[in-house]
Formats: sequence, C-alpha cells, structure tokens
Amino acid sequence: MNFFSNAWNILGDLVIWAHEEVRIYHHSDKIVRETESPDALFRLGSAEYRHVPKVSDISPSEFHERYLMKKEPVIIVDGLRDWKGKHFWSFDYFTQEFGEMLVQLQDTGFKPKQIVELRTYLQEIASLPAVELGNINPDLNYLRYTYDAFFKHLLFTWELGHWVKTDSFSFRAFQRIQEHWSRPYFLPERGYKIPCIQFGAFQPNKRMSQDWGLYFSAPGVCTRLHVDGMRTNAVLCQIEGRKAGWIFSSSLEDVVRNAAEGRMGLPHSEKQKPISQNHKSVEHNPDRIWQFDLLPGEIMLIPKGLAHEVHTLSPSISLTYNFITSAEYRDYFDFKKQRGHGWIAKSPLVAVPEFFHIYQRTSNTLINSDTL
Repeated sequence: MNFFSNAWNILGDLVIWAHEEVRIYHHSDKIVRETESPDALFRLGSAEYRHVPKVSDISPSEFHERYLMKKEPVIIVDGLRDWKGKHFWSFDYFTQEFGEMLVQLQDTGFKPKQIVELRTYLQEIASLPAVELGNINPDLNYLRYTYDAFFKHLLFTWELGHWVKTDSFSFRAFQRIQEHWSRPYFLPERGYKIPCIQFGAFQPNKRMSQDWGLYFSAPGVCTRLHVDGMRTNAVLCQIEGRKAGWIFSSSLEDVVRNAAEGRMGLPHSEKQKPISQNHKSVEHNPDRIWQFDLLPGEIMLIPKGLAHEVHTLSPSISLTYNFITSAEYRDYFDFKKQRGHGWIAKSPLVAVPEFFHIYQRTSNTLINSDTL
C-alpha cells in the first residue's frame, strides 16, 4: 500500500473515532440498562439453546450474508487452511522464539497480575491435564495482549509497526510472525470500517487490528462473561488446545450480566416451568444461547455486541482480532449508541449453580442452527 492510501486510511480511522467519541461516549450518561433481572432464571430456562454450527469451504459472500449480517456465530473448521504457522506454532516454538521475554498475566477479568518469564509460564501450563467445561481454577491466569504504549499501538494499527522498538511480547510477536498467517480466506478483502480501509485490501497480519493478541491459557482458566469493549466482531482462531463456552443473544445481555453478578430471582407470578425446547417457536423467541466447542485449526466468529464467556479446557494457544465491515456499520453504531461500550461481569456465569444446572438439563436437546 502506498503512502497516500495509508494516509487516507489513517484519516478515516481518526474521523470514525472522533464521531463515536462525540455521538456515543459523551452521551453515555443517557444509556439505561436493567440493573436487576428478577425473571433471569425463567429467561435462561426458556431460552433456545443451540450449538454454534460448524462449516467449511465457505465463500466470503455466504459468510457475510448468512452469519455476519445476521449476527449469528459460526465456526469455520478449515479456517486456518492457508496459514503457514499452523504447521509449527506450538508451546515449544513460542518458548524458543520469545522465551526470555517478561510478560504480564491477566486474571479472568483482564486485570493485570504478576510479571513472569514467558518460558517459565509456557512450560508450566503446557503439561497440565485437560478439564471439563465448568471446572474453574481461580489461581491460574491468562496471557493475553501486552501493549507497552498507546502511541506504539497506533503505529502498529497504521502499518508503521516495523519502525517500533519494543519490549512488548504482543508487539514483537506481531512483527515476527507476520508471514506465518493472513486474513482468513472467508473474510472479505475490502469494505472495512473498523479498521478503516478506504484503499487497498485489508491485511490484518500487516495492520494490527483492534484487540489483536496471542492468547495462552491453562486448563481451568476462563475469560468471564463480557461484551468486547468496542462491541465489534471478533474472530477467535484456535491454534492449539480446546476452548468451550457460551454466546448470548443481545436480548439476554442484561439478563446474563445480572445473573452473573447476583441480581436475579424468580417472582411468584413467573414460577412456571421453562418452555420445552421441542415446543418453542423459533420465530417468536428472541432469547438464544449458543454453546461452542472450539478445536485446533478452527476459527469462530463472535458477532458484534454479543455477550460471551470462554473457558479453556486444555493447554491453549489462540490468535484473535476484531473488526467491523462497512455494511454492518450503521447497525453497529445504532446498537452501540443504545448500549454504550462493552463490559465484563464481576464473576463467571458458570459459577452461578442455577445457570449451569439449566445448561446441563438442556445440553441433550441443543439445536443445530444449520437445521433451521
């Protein structure tokens, strides 16, 4: 991409950021949300539970129309098919390449924790045994993104990261592994609003996207219930290990947050049995809960603005980043204006016994979205 094209894209980023700052964040005091959900257990029990569908060899146009524009999560099982890194990225590889670096871990809520040597951390978690969904180890922390300066992040965002000298693992890894991966084949080349791509094709391995990161996690670690801060789409690219969890429809956002934070109940007027999964009207029930099981080589779309909780079941390496296409931008902006920025719950939803019991009761009747 030439200098003028890149400069025009940078200008587009600045205009979008300024627009959102003025139209959304300066009016955040007007955003209203439910601060308690007395019918939370009923809503969770009556929701339609689905598997996140798994597809392969899907075209960008089909992906865009069938999933992206409809805010439907999906797993592409051959998502990493064009990536060189899938053949050699491993705990051993990252230990050898970056093992001497110091990294800061984060807890289940992204709060910074201890600083450790990367080699020590990776060797520690790589040999841990797998766990089942629902088992949480509160003593284990995550390695997510490790940025050392906002200005440096901007340079990476604007394809100027090759000029940056850094001690950040995320920045240095982004520089070194650029040729090992590329934009997933099912995502469009052009037509992006975040990051703003007005000229040229989008190359996420060259231009660092929002929330880009290499994630390393141990079995029993979770990223507790949250909506991504900017409410954009996320692609979770699984390199090694297994992850599982849930994604919730936008109609359940306040319900699941209040449930996770203990602001729920079941008033007498609503003490009734949840609607049977077999007799639910798909068209008239907006409350949906998708359960996912993400395996190595697969990529999952987490649609914009949807709450989700992710659990690591075996030693895991993931790559992730966020985006919004031009076709989605109006819907994204209007929804974000209503709901504000993202959030993270004070505790994992899976720690709420009532929710996990509901999930276990409905797990045998999960609906495959592709059959609808």
